[in-house]
Amino acid sequence: MFTSSFRNASQFSTGDVNISSHINNYWNGDNSSDALALLLKHTTKEATHESVTHSYAPTCHPRTRRIIIHDVMEFIDTGEPSRRLAWLSGPAGAGKTCIQRSIVGECLAGLILGGSFFFGSDFGRDNADGFIATIAHQLCYAVPGFREAILRKISFDPSIFNKSLVFQNQHLILDPLEDVYDNREWIQPKVIIVDGLDECRDTAQRLQVIHLLRALMQHRTFPFCVIVSSRPEFDILTAFAEEPFPSITKKFLLHTYDSDPDILAYLVEEFARIRRTHPARRRLKEDWPSAQALEKLVKMASGQFIFVSTVIRYVENRQQFPDLLLDQVLKAVSAREAPSTVPANAFAELDALYTGIFRSRSVERSQLRLILHAIPEIWRIVETNSLLTESGDLELYLGPSPWMLDNFFGFIPGTTDIVLSQFHALVHTKGYICFYHKSMEDYLRTPERSGDLFQSEGDTAAQFILASMKNLQRWSRTLQSPAVDKGAAFGALYLCVRFTWERIPEKYDISTLKLAALTSVELPKISQFDLTILLGWILLYGRRLWPNPNDMLSHMKPQSAPLEGLQDRWLHPIAEGIKILHTCEVSVIFARGASRL
Repeated sequence: MFTSSFRNASQFSTGDVNISSHINNYWNGDNSSDALALLLKHTTKEATHESVTHSYAPTCHPRTRRIIIHDVMEFIDTGEPSRRLAWLSGPAGAGKTCIQRSIVGECLAGLILGGSFFFGSDFGRDNADGFIATIAHQLCYAVPGFREAILRKISFDPSIFNKSLVFQNQHLILDPLEDVYDNREWIQPKVIIVDGLDECRDTAQRLQVIHLLRALMQHRTFPFCVIVSSRPEFDILTAFAEEPFPSITKKFLLHTYDSDPDILAYLVEEFARIRRTHPARRRLKEDWPSAQALEKLVKMASGQFIFVSTVIRYVENRQQFPDLLLDQVLKAVSAREAPSTVPANAFAELDALYTGIFRSRSVERSQLRLILHAIPEIWRIVETNSLLTESGDLELYLGPSPWMLDNFFGFIPGTTDIVLSQFHALVHTKGYICFYHKSMEDYLRTPERSGDLFQSEGDTAAQFILASMKNLQRWSRTLQSPAVDKGAAFGALYLCVRFTWERIPEKYDISTLKLAALTSVELPKISQFDLTILLGWILLYGRRLWPNPNDMLSHMKPQSAPLEGLQDRWLHPIAEGIKILHTCEVSVIFARGASRL
């Protein structure tokens, strides 16, 4: 057919007529549904209070945190027009997110919630790329007339989402609000919740979000209160100390609130629940645990709800006796069975609890260490690879599963389930694997805290690279599809992502220095890997995983300090291989790929 000759063609000429690929950017500005779909596409769906994640995320336990929630709601109701920004600050494990979710519930009940954005370490919530679009999308349903106003902006300039957050802030929020400002029916107390700002990995983006909020606060058409919560990280602390923030910001510092009564109330109710529902409830006395034990737990918590919630998850194990498990906790934390080199720190009791739980079970330590460090490494790859999350062929976008770890590392099927089943208080394993709290990743990354469970990022990367190579070498003998050989599929993606993918944050790049720290045995294995196997996998299956292979190519670039030789041996051939997908039929790709293998 005549048109097939020009399929996927661009930047060619015929006579005096130049045909440019810009034709692909044509936009039908009259189609508001297309504009709305484009807006939705650029939102971070899992970051809102309406997400699936939020539906099962915890809020504050009944009868706890009532004072801080009351103070925040009072600020919302009676705040001065010039002071509508609040910063809720507290250390890790203090319960900031639970408080924010409870405030969301209060605002929903009062019909005053404008929108929310919960930063986190999962599903792409660790960056601010979709921050403005996500808030703007929610305002479409909170502000009468806003939806029509913003859709006109998008229809006029659909490339707006490729521009800076400052530009988006002006054209997706402030300008539409200006258009509907005279509609006074919606001018009422409204609230926007921004939680976990410290979870945004890029410190420059954190500061940008803070300054975007300042721009919103100082604009006459923005009537919302904004409640921001985060750890008191240095960059955030410094930003809120600079003008004009001291005069426009109300600070809620969790360490100034006495949380001991709330923690005690939580423990009393949770232990009462265990006494009522545990299979071994007949052996539990009505006064268990003793007042002295409760007092000790409250003191050990030091205001950290993560400490007591971890204790409860550990003690409520339905396959063991709760009273004996509680005795183990009290003994471990009292003795501080963490490594003797641990200096005094704010997380000493939490570290001792983690260490005590890990030491209470008989497992092979090297295997446990590999599995624990694999969990955040896989999440990091999943979260930074937007093409992977959009692929319908791979289940990995839902997060690492026990089966996936067994398959990738060559464990006996069921190994990961058996190992992690002993640590249900620390690791979520139903459907996908993740840590209950970010403090676990911090613990594992610090040798003084985790002892023999510590492993450097370079060692973790080496284990993944070698496992990826092993999976691909096995695949080269069968050429099975990604749906069948998912270990090879993830291995191929891992190697591409780790060495050539633009969206890996700089702090996670594999530099020459990090790889040079690995053993001399592993370096030759990595540098001598047969590139044609990886290239063959991409040639055979790249089209299936990415309908538009050029999308994949556009995200690929060499890192700032790749291992010597890998840029020439890996990146350029991979890029050329992907280009072939534009011109070759499947049979040609198979023939070329197989001949190289």
